[in-house]
Amino acid sequence: MDYRQTIVWLGFGLLAGLAAVPGLAAGTAPLLPLCLCGLSLACAAHGPSRDRVMQAIGRVLAGSTLRLVLMTVGMALIWQLVGIELAFLMAGDVLAYVEVVAAMSLIATNARLAAIRTDIVRRIAAVRAGLSIPWSGVRRSVRAVRRPGRKPSRADDAEGPAAWAFA
Repeated sequence: MDYRQTIVWLGFGLLAGLAAVPGLAAGTAPLLPLCLCGLSLACAAHGPSRDRVMQAIGRVLAGSTLRLVLMTVGMALIWQLVGIELAFLMAGDVLAYVEVVAAMSLIATNARLAAIRTDIVRRIAAVRAGLSIPWSGVRRSVRAVRRPGRKPSRADDAEGPAAWAFA
């Protein structure tokens, strides 16, 4: 057993594990560092696994230096697109989550308002029965009634119903 290779693979596993710590502390699962950590620990502990991984790395990197540089540059360019795609994906997920939370809060608010209204009417009825005051519910004042002939003035910047923005 070659202890130098074992120490190198253990060091690589330690670095990959340390790279995963901030993601784990934030509550996410950094898959790439964790997979590299597991692979390097397996290579450090098991000789045939180490040989197989080294052969695969040798096949990928075999060839001219120009091929290796082009592969590295190509991977770096493609990696730049990953952030954009993930941002679009996350934006869509966040919007869907916000829509679900908004719908659930509206449903819950409607249910709570019905219960609160029922409770208020029951308490008012109890107070009214205790004081023996006739009560016919909430009345609108004469001023609150809108006259049918009046139209509200339009704002200067409004262009009709097409000017409304819907979220």
